[in-house]
Amino acid sequence: MKKATKKALKKTIIFILTIIILLALATSLYFTYYNSTDPIVIKFDKDCEWESLVPGELKLTIENDEFIIIGTDGTNTDYNELESNSCVLEIAKGDSIKTMISDLKEDLNSARDERIKQLKLDRTVIQRDVFDREELQELLEQENPEIDWPGGIISAYQLYVTPEADAVQDLANELDGIAEIYAESLDWVWMSDSMLLGEEEKWLFPQEFLTTTATLSTNPLQMIASDCEEQANALVSILIADGYDPENIRIVLGIVNFDGTVGGHAWVQVYEDDRWFDVEATAGNYYDETGFTEVDSSSIPYDYFKYHNYPSVEIWMYYNNEYFWNEITHKGNSPPHWTKESGSWLDEDLQTFQAQRPRRASADVIYPLRR
Repeated sequence: MKKATKKALKKTIIFILTIIILLALATSLYFTYYNSTDPIVIKFDKDCEWESLVPGELKLTIENDEFIIIGTDGTNTDYNELESNSCVLEIAKGDSIKTMISDLKEDLNSARDERIKQLKLDRTVIQRDVFDREELQELLEQENPEIDWPGGIISAYQLYVTPEADAVQDLANELDGIAEIYAESLDWVWMSDSMLLGEEEKWLFPQEFLTTTATLSTNPLQMIASDCEEQANALVSILIADGYDPENIRIVLGIVNFDGTVGGHAWVQVYEDDRWFDVEATAGNYYDETGFTEVDSSSIPYDYFKYHNYPSVEIWMYYNNEYFWNEITHKGNSPPHWTKESGSWLDEDLQTFQAQRPRRASADVIYPLRR
C-alpha cells in the first residue's frame, strides 16, 4: 500500500473515532441534561388530580383555596411535560424559583385579604377590640395591683395566662395537640365587652371565660363568648397545659389592619423550626350586635399564616405566664428568640425545601412543639 494511501486511511480512522467520541459525549450530555433532577416548584389548580402529576417525592405542600404549591424534584423531561399540562398554573426550577416567589406572594396575600373578608375579622377592630396601649396597661394595673402579683410575674398581662386553671386543665386532658385545641377554640364566639360585660374594656381570666360567659344573661347565644384577648389568653393557656413549652408560644398585643380597618388586637404566635408564625384566635363565628344574630364566618387552619402574611401593623408586647417582652421599650425577661419577628415562611421554604426533610404544611399536622 502506498504511503499516501496509508496516511489517508489513518486520517479517516482518526476522524471516525473522533466523531464516535463526540457522539458518545453528546449522548451522555443529552441524557445527563434530561435525566438529572433539580428542585421544581409547581403551582397546581387545586381542582385537578394533581397528585398523579408530581414527578418526585413531595417535599413541601402549601395549600390555598384555589391552588396548591408543591415542592419536589424532577428532570428536564418532567419539567417540559408539566409546563404544557393544563393543571399547572405556574412552574419553576432552579434559580427561576426566586422569580416565582414574588408572584406567589401576591397570590397568597390576595387570598388572605379575601379570607379576612369572609371571616369578617374587621368586626374585632370596629368594636374597639383592644384599648389604646397606654389605657389598657393602666386599666390592668388598676385591676391587678403589683403587690398581688406572684413571684416571677413582671407584668399584669401575664396574670391572664393560667395553664393551671381547672377548666383549662380539663380541655388540655380532653384534647391533644395544637390542631385539636385550635379546632375547639373555633367554637368560641366573638362578642364585644360592651355587650357581654357592659364595659368598653374588661379582661376575664380563662377560668371565668370558659365557665361563666355562656351563662350570662347578656349572652343571647348561651355559648362560650368574648373578644380577642380572652380567646388568645385561653388558647395559649390550654396549649401550655397540654405540654407546649412556654418559650415557644406567646400572646401578641398590637395593631392590625383587617380589610382596611386598623385597630388594637390580641393574637397568638408559635415558634417552630427557629421561626415564629401567627395564629388568629378569633377565627370562629361572631355575634352581629346590629342584626342580633350569630354569623358563620367560616374558619382557617391554625397554620394558615405560615405562608399568608399576617396583617399586623405594629407590635406592642409579647407575653405568657412565664415570659414578657415589651417591644416598645425593649425590656422584659423573655428568651432571646422572642425578639424575632414573625412573617411568611414562603421565601425560605421554597428556596430550601430540597434540603429539608419531607413535610406537609396543612392543618392536619401536629408539629412537635412539646418539651
